[in-house]
Amino acid sequence: RIARALPVSTMSTFGVTSHGPPNGQAQFTLSLFNMDHPLDRAWLKKSFDTTCPTGVLTAATVRDLLACFYRDRVAGATKSGSFIPSYPPRDAEFLIDLVADSPKSFEALLDAISLAMDDNVQPAPPTEYISSQLMRTDMERHVRRVLAPQQQFRCPQTTSQEVGWEVGLNPPAPVGKPFHIRSSATTIFMDAAEKNAWGRSIIGEFSSYAAHKLTESGGFGMGI
Repeated sequence: RIARALPVSTMSTFGVTSHGPPNGQAQFTLSLFNMDHPLDRAWLKKSFDTTCPTGVLTAATVRDLLACFYRDRVAGATKSGSFIPSYPPRDAEFLIDLVADSPKSFEALLDAISLAMDDNVQPAPPTEYISSQLMRTDMERHVRRVLAPQQQFRCPQTTSQEVGWEVGLNPPAPVGKPFHIRSSATTIFMDAAEKNAWGRSIIGEFSSYAAHKLTESGGFGMGI
Protein backbone atom coordinates (compact mmCIF):
# COMPACT_ATOMS: atom_id res chain seq x y z
CA ARG A 1 0.00 0.00 0.00
CA ILE A 2 2.82 2.37 0.78
CA ALA A 3 4.50 1.62 -2.56
CA ARG A 4 1.29 2.37 -4.43
CA ALA A 5 0.88 5.66 -2.62
CA LEU A 6 4.34 6.87 -3.64
CA PRO A 7 4.63 8.76 -6.92
CA VAL A 8 6.38 7.11 -9.85
CA SER A 9 9.26 9.58 -9.88
CA THR A 10 10.09 8.77 -6.25
CA MET A 11 10.19 5.06 -6.95
CA SER A 12 12.42 5.62 -9.97
CA THR A 13 14.82 7.73 -7.95
CA PHE A 14 14.89 5.10 -5.21
CA GLY A 15 15.73 2.43 -7.77
CA VAL A 16 18.66 4.40 -9.16
CA THR A 17 20.09 5.25 -5.74
CA SER A 18 19.54 1.75 -4.40
CA HIS A 19 21.05 -0.30 -7.21
CA GLY A 20 23.54 2.25 -8.53
CA PRO A 21 24.47 2.93 -12.14
CA PRO A 22 24.60 0.04 -14.65
CA ASN A 23 28.42 0.10 -14.71
CA GLY A 24 28.80 0.50 -10.97
CA GLN A 25 31.25 -2.43 -10.69
CA ALA A 26 33.67 -0.64 -13.01
CA GLN A 27 34.90 1.53 -10.16
CA PHE A 28 36.18 -1.55 -8.33
CA THR A 29 37.96 -3.11 -11.32
CA LEU A 30 41.74 -3.22 -11.51
CA SER A 31 42.36 -1.12 -14.59
CA LEU A 32 44.61 1.53 -16.10
CA PHE A 33 41.55 3.74 -16.26
CA ASN A 34 40.95 3.66 -12.50
CA MET A 35 43.59 6.11 -11.32
CA ASP A 36 41.56 8.37 -9.06
CA HIS A 37 43.11 6.98 -5.86
CA PRO A 38 46.73 7.42 -4.67
CA LEU A 39 47.10 3.67 -4.10
CA ASP A 40 46.28 2.97 -7.75
CA ARG A 41 48.78 5.55 -8.95
CA ALA A 42 51.37 4.14 -6.57
CA TRP A 43 50.87 0.62 -7.97
CA LEU A 44 51.16 1.97 -11.53
CA LYS A 45 54.34 3.79 -10.55
CA LYS A 46 55.74 0.60 -9.00
CA SER A 47 54.93 -1.36 -12.17
CA PHE A 48 56.44 1.39 -14.32
CA ASP A 49 59.71 1.49 -12.37
CA THR A 50 59.94 -2.31 -12.43
CA THR A 51 59.44 -2.76 -16.17
CA CYS A 52 60.91 0.53 -17.46
CA PRO A 53 64.37 0.86 -15.89
CA THR A 54 65.29 3.62 -18.36
CA GLY A 55 62.54 5.86 -16.99
CA VAL A 56 60.47 5.96 -20.17
CA LEU A 57 57.79 3.73 -21.64
CA THR A 58 58.47 2.31 -25.10
CA ALA A 59 56.59 -0.01 -27.41
CA ALA A 60 58.91 -2.84 -26.35
CA THR A 61 57.99 -2.49 -22.67
CA VAL A 62 54.23 -1.98 -23.03
CA ARG A 63 53.37 -5.67 -22.59
CA ASP A 64 55.75 -6.06 -19.65
CA LEU A 65 54.15 -3.06 -17.95
CA LEU A 66 50.65 -4.44 -18.44
CA ALA A 67 51.64 -7.92 -17.28
CA CYS A 68 53.12 -6.45 -14.10
CA PHE A 69 50.23 -4.06 -13.48
CA TYR A 70 47.62 -6.82 -13.83
CA ARG A 71 49.65 -9.04 -11.48
CA ASP A 72 50.73 -11.73 -13.95
CA ARG A 73 47.38 -12.94 -15.17
CA VAL A 74 47.68 -16.24 -17.02
CA ALA A 75 46.01 -16.14 -20.42
CA GLY A 76 43.97 -19.15 -21.44
CA ALA A 77 40.58 -20.79 -21.72
CA THR A 78 38.49 -21.43 -18.64
CA LYS A 79 36.42 -24.49 -17.84
CA SER A 80 33.28 -22.46 -18.44
CA GLY A 81 34.17 -21.89 -22.09
CA SER A 82 35.39 -18.28 -21.96
CA PHE A 83 38.89 -16.92 -22.57
CA ILE A 84 40.87 -14.70 -20.24
CA PRO A 85 43.68 -12.53 -21.69
CA SER A 86 46.73 -11.54 -19.69
CA TYR A 87 45.56 -7.93 -19.91
CA PRO A 88 42.78 -6.07 -21.72
CA PRO A 89 43.70 -5.71 -25.41
CA ARG A 90 42.31 -2.19 -25.43
CA ASP A 91 44.83 -1.16 -22.78
CA ALA A 92 47.68 -2.41 -24.95
CA GLU A 93 46.31 -0.52 -27.98
CA PHE A 94 46.03 2.64 -25.89
CA LEU A 95 49.63 2.46 -24.70
CA ILE A 96 51.06 1.51 -28.09
CA ASP A 97 49.31 4.47 -29.70
CA LEU A 98 50.60 6.67 -26.89
CA VAL A 99 54.27 5.78 -27.45
CA ALA A 100 54.03 5.57 -31.25
CA ASP A 101 55.65 8.99 -31.73
CA SER A 102 58.13 8.97 -28.86
CA PRO A 103 58.77 7.25 -25.51
CA LYS A 104 56.78 8.64 -22.61
CA SER A 105 57.72 9.31 -19.01
CA PHE A 106 55.55 8.28 -16.11
CA GLU A 107 54.15 11.79 -15.75
CA ALA A 108 53.17 11.84 -19.44
CA LEU A 109 51.60 8.39 -19.09
CA LEU A 110 49.57 9.48 -16.07
CA ASP A 111 48.41 12.64 -17.86
CA ALA A 112 47.26 10.61 -20.86
CA ILE A 113 45.34 8.22 -18.62
CA SER A 114 43.71 11.16 -16.82
CA LEU A 115 42.57 12.61 -20.14
CA ALA A 116 41.13 9.23 -21.14
CA MET A 117 39.26 9.05 -17.83
CA ASP A 118 37.88 12.54 -18.46
CA ASP A 119 36.58 11.22 -21.79
CA ASN A 120 34.74 8.51 -19.81
CA VAL A 121 36.82 5.58 -21.01
CA GLN A 122 35.44 2.58 -19.11
CA PRO A 123 37.63 -0.12 -17.54
CA ALA A 124 37.45 -3.52 -19.17
CA PRO A 125 35.55 -5.91 -16.87
CA PRO A 126 37.55 -8.99 -15.79
CA THR A 127 34.81 -11.35 -16.94
CA GLU A 128 35.53 -14.98 -16.31
CA TYR A 129 32.10 -16.48 -16.96
CA ILE A 130 29.86 -16.11 -19.99
CA SER A 131 26.91 -17.78 -18.26
CA SER A 132 25.50 -17.38 -14.76
CA GLN A 133 24.32 -20.99 -14.86
CA LEU A 134 27.89 -22.19 -15.44
CA MET A 135 29.10 -20.01 -12.58
CA ARG A 136 26.55 -21.52 -10.20
CA THR A 137 27.49 -25.01 -11.36
CA ASP A 138 31.17 -24.34 -10.70
CA MET A 139 30.36 -22.95 -7.27
CA GLU A 140 28.42 -26.09 -6.41
CA ARG A 141 31.35 -28.23 -7.57
CA HIS A 142 33.88 -25.99 -5.78
CA VAL A 143 35.74 -25.24 -9.00
CA ARG A 144 38.39 -22.60 -8.37
CA ARG A 145 38.34 -19.46 -10.45
CA VAL A 146 41.26 -18.74 -12.74
CA LEU A 147 41.71 -15.13 -11.62
CA ALA A 148 42.59 -14.27 -8.06
CA PRO A 149 40.76 -11.33 -6.45
CA GLN A 150 43.95 -9.25 -6.60
CA GLN A 151 43.99 -9.74 -10.39
CA GLN A 152 40.41 -8.53 -10.74
CA PHE A 153 39.86 -5.75 -8.23
CA ARG A 154 41.75 -2.70 -7.09
CA CYS A 155 40.86 -3.22 -3.41
CA PRO A 156 39.36 -5.97 -1.23
CA GLN A 157 35.66 -6.54 -1.89
CA THR A 158 34.89 -8.42 1.32
CA THR A 159 36.25 -8.38 4.85
CA SER A 160 37.66 -11.88 4.38
CA GLN A 161 39.73 -10.68 1.41
CA GLU A 162 41.40 -8.05 3.58
CA VAL A 163 43.34 -10.86 5.29
CA GLY A 164 46.24 -11.76 3.04
CA TRP A 165 45.44 -9.25 0.29
CA GLU A 166 49.10 -8.27 -0.05
CA VAL A 167 50.38 -11.84 0.22
CA GLY A 168 52.39 -12.75 -2.85
CA LEU A 169 53.52 -9.22 -3.67
CA ASN A 170 56.74 -9.81 -1.72
CA PRO A 171 58.76 -13.03 -1.38
CA PRO A 172 57.82 -14.87 1.82
CA ALA A 173 60.25 -14.79 4.72
CA PRO A 174 61.86 -18.11 5.68
CA VAL A 175 59.93 -19.95 8.36
CA GLY A 176 61.95 -21.40 11.21
CA LYS A 177 59.41 -23.66 12.93
CA PRO A 178 56.21 -23.78 10.86
CA PHE A 179 54.56 -26.36 13.14
CA HIS A 180 55.76 -24.98 16.47
CA ILE A 181 53.05 -25.09 19.17
CA ARG A 182 52.02 -21.60 20.18
CA SER A 183 50.24 -21.12 23.48
CA SER A 184 47.41 -18.64 23.67
CA ALA A 185 47.38 -15.69 26.06
CA THR A 186 44.71 -17.41 28.17
CA THR A 187 46.84 -20.56 28.55
CA ILE A 188 49.90 -18.56 29.58
CA PHE A 189 47.84 -16.62 32.11
CA MET A 190 46.37 -19.76 33.68
CA ASP A 191 49.79 -21.42 33.82
CA ALA A 192 51.12 -18.40 35.69
CA ALA A 193 48.17 -18.48 38.07
CA GLU A 194 48.79 -22.16 38.81
CA LYS A 195 52.47 -21.59 39.44
CA ASN A 196 51.65 -18.74 41.82
CA ALA A 197 49.19 -20.98 43.66
CA TRP A 198 52.07 -23.35 44.40
CA GLY A 199 54.21 -20.54 45.76
CA ARG A 200 56.36 -19.72 42.75
CA SER A 201 57.10 -16.18 41.66
CA ILE A 202 56.12 -15.67 38.05
CA ILE A 203 58.04 -12.46 37.46
CA GLY A 204 60.49 -14.44 35.35
CA GLU A 205 57.68 -15.71 33.13
CA PHE A 206 57.02 -12.26 31.64
CA SER A 207 59.00 -9.60 29.90
CA SER A 208 59.26 -6.16 31.53
CA TYR A 209 56.48 -4.87 29.29
CA ALA A 210 54.24 -7.86 30.01
CA ALA A 211 54.87 -7.57 33.72
CA HIS A 212 53.92 -3.90 33.61
CA LYS A 213 50.69 -4.65 31.75
CA LEU A 214 49.86 -7.48 34.15
CA THR A 215 50.35 -5.19 37.14
CA GLU A 216 48.34 -2.48 35.43
CA SER A 217 45.41 -4.85 34.88
CA GLY A 218 45.37 -6.06 38.49
CA GLY A 219 47.83 -8.93 38.60
CA PHE A 220 45.67 -10.72 41.18
CA GLY A 221 48.65 -10.68 43.55
CA MET A 222 50.43 -13.41 41.61
CA GLY A 223 53.88 -12.94 43.13
CA ILE A 224 54.48 -9.54 41.54
